[in-house]
Amino acid sequence: METEPLRPLGTVMELIESIGHEVTYAYEDLVFVDHNHFLLQFGKESHSLDLFINTDCSADEAESISSKILDAAPPIGLTIHPKGTYTMKEAADNSLQIEFHS
Repeated sequence: METEPLRPLGTVMELIESIGHEVTYAYEDLVFVDHNHFLLQFGKESHSLDLFINTDCSADEAESISSKILDAAPPIGLTIHPKGTYTMKEAADNSLQIEFHS
């Protein structure tokens, strides 16, 4: 049986706060951030995360977020992989539906 790697949520929260944002919710392998401009998804290795930018985020804001997070992650032991974009919408059952675009 394969076990899930430990996920350093505290370190990720430190990273997000260091770039002026706040973690608002963590669900399974996803980390949601205030204003939903971007989210992080834990990878197979515990200190590796994928970065997805919300399609509603402006190009300038997306570039700023990517630059800040990619610079701030290595000194605290995290590796960030820019993976693409995502859209989020409300489903018929009032849950959120997330679609990733690589």
